[in-house]
Order: sequence, then structure tokens, then C-alpha cells
Amino acid sequence: MRFASFLDSAAGRIFCTGFLPERDGGQQRRILILPPFAEEMNKSRHVLAAIAKQLANAGHAVLMPDFYGTGDSEGDFGDAAIDLWRRDIDVTIEHLPGTGDVDLVGLRLGALLAVDAASRHKARSLTLIHPVLDGRQQLTQMLRLRLAAGLMGGGEKETAAELKQRLSTGESLEIAGYRLSPTLAAGLEALGLTGGPPAVVEALHWVECVAEEGRTLMPASQRVLETWEALGTSAEVSTVTCDAFWGTQEIARCPALVNHVAGCLAV
Repeated sequence: MRFASFLDSAAGRIFCTGFLPERDGGQQRRILILPPFAEEMNKSRHVLAAIAKQLANAGHAVLMPDFYGTGDSEGDFGDAAIDLWRRDIDVTIEHLPGTGDVDLVGLRLGALLAVDAASRHKARSLTLIHPVLDGRQQLTQMLRLRLAAGLMGGGEKETAAELKQRLSTGESLEIAGYRLSPTLAAGLEALGLTGGPPAVVEALHWVECVAEEGRTLMPASQRVLETWEALGTSAEVSTVTCDAFWGTQEIARCPALVNHVAGCLAV
């Protein structure tokens, strides 16, 4: 049964979509899909919805929230914070039917939030799709949009260091239609995969999208996974040939990724 409704969360109501089976099944998984950051979320919505539908067709309970201040949820992006998004995740997990451990699927920044959530909730599996390796990388990417817009608009020349300094003094920045607050920027900087492996789960999948068949993981990703391996955590690593749909100018579909993620979560 398709689910689309508001859930009460810490700062306001968040909009949540997905599929909830009409009856509990013995092999049913409880799956939470966590979207990426800012405009990447808008570009990715159709692919994540397709993943959710395919998992639901396999009989699983699947939900995906719009975090507070994003999508159709209440609040403004400028009032968003990582701690509020943590509570949004907690509320969504609580709404999943059943009592089994949750399966967490995250795309890009959503992968970072999935690893973070696994430290607070009993997770059966983690599926990390082309993860951002740390929140500082996401913040830098956001600031570059501001710098590029300034160069094209002929405005006052800025630097990334100056923008970070302004954030550190409490100023919010307008970037590509989003108001980035110092609170959200600081929360982003505190997230990362490089500090150590995630909580112990039954299955850990690391999936990257590549432009051509035969390409390997990004070197930075390989270094993270080698660190995890040295600390006793192994991941099942794979690549899928498809466009980087979260950043393409035109809407890009990736049926191969949809099928692959469904396979990772097959019972």
C-alpha cells in the first residue's frame, strides 16, 4: 500500500513517502531510504522512488523522508540542522511496521546519515550509494556553487576561506536558492566516513556509479574501505554503470542501479 503522509517530528511535520504492506510478512524487511543534499535530492527523487517501489514489490516496508526544511516538509532550508534531521530519521524508523532491525539505504549525503543512524539504531544492513566521504566535502561543493555564481554574475569576488569565515561568525549564506546556516554547515563538517567504520551490521554494501563498465572505485573511496578493513570491517563493493543522476543537467534514469540495490536487499 502506497504511503504518503506527514509525520510529527522535532521541529515540525516532515513529509514521508513509501510503501507499507497491508499485512506483516515473515521475511519482510523494514527499509529506510535517506536522500542526498539540497539540489541533489531533487535530481534523485525519481531514482529513489523507483528503488522504493521495487523493494515494495518484493514485499518489504519502505519509507523515505523529506528532511525538515526540504522537499514537501515543513520549515525552511535555512532552519535545517543535522540534529533535526537525526530526529526525522528516528521518527521515520519508528513509523516502520514490525519490530525487526532496520535496513538503511543512503545516497550521497544520505549515506553519511545512514552510517550515523546505524550508531543509534539496530541496523541489519547498510547500503551506501556513491557516498560523500565527509560532510566537509559536501560543504565545499556547496560553497563552490556560490563562487561560480559570483564569477558568472560579475559580482564581488569571494573565496571559499572568506565564506567559511562568514559562516563561523554566524552569518547565513544564500547559495543557489538555498540559505545555508552556520548550524547546518557545522553539522555537515562533523559528519564523515574517514574516522572509522560504521556500527556492526549483517551486511554492508558500498555501491558506486561509474561512467563506463570496468571502472573501479574512486581512489578516496578505496582508502576509506582499506581503513575499515584494517579495523575489521569489510564491505561488499560493487559498481553500476550509469550517469551521476544526482548532478546531471537533465533528468537521468538508472534502472541498473534500481535492480542492483534491490538485489543487495534480497532476502
